[in-house]
Amino acid sequence: MAWSSHIAYFDESGDHGLANIDPTYPVFVLCGCVFKIDDYAGEELRKFSSIKFKYFGHDAVVFHSREIRKRLGPFQILQDQPLRTEFMQDIAEYFQVSSVTLIAAAIHKTAHLNHYAHPANPYDISLMFCLERLYAFLRDQGDSTNTTVCVFEERGKAEDGALAARFSSICAGENMWGQLPFQMVFANKLANMPGLQMSDLAAYPIARHIMNPAAPNPAYAALSHRIRRSPQGQILGWGLKVFP
Repeated sequence: MAWSSHIAYFDESGDHGLANIDPTYPVFVLCGCVFKIDDYAGEELRKFSSIKFKYFGHDAVVFHSREIRKRLGPFQILQDQPLRTEFMQDIAEYFQVSSVTLIAAAIHKTAHLNHYAHPANPYDISLMFCLERLYAFLRDQGDSTNTTVCVFEERGKAEDGALAARFSSICAGENMWGQLPFQMVFANKLANMPGLQMSDLAAYPIARHIMNPAAPNPAYAALSHRIRRSPQGQILGWGLKVFP
């Protein structure tokens, strides 16, 4: 099997369930971080790890958006406000200089539920949208023939099995392009893969932007230029799909 020169990591923000929608967070966002493998294995890993060494003295800590925001676990050190400000600035600066390309899909769950008699699973829909845009990006890069690995964080045997089945059906042709040359890989959170952590860190500010574009959102401002765009600079429909 011939591998592509790119790799993609995916993580989500929000709950994909439709039974009990949180009115304060009614969206689900799936976000992909796409890298050239040579860039990721070189400067990206070095720069990301350097932030961990600076604040924790080691790189075993796993960056997780919710724990950072809530100052949980090792992120209790961020209760020191000046330190938190500096830490968040370093994360923002990382995205500003990163070579990553971001691809995301956001589902307005309430609108989705109200619009369809039998609404599909938001994760399934957003996965299709993201894979379609990943293929379009790789095609633009001249790298859409060989197999690209897509890495997802493990969530549980049943959920992973359902997601793998949906991934396979999308790649088999249930999308706008036809067959997609992608391979799914699951990784445990404890594997401490920077690509997954970057996807998690990017998904939350994108979700906040979708819910309230006018609200101050420094994290989104720092990473928005990394979202895939049209030649004219358009994000919606290119690097970010909002549904419905």
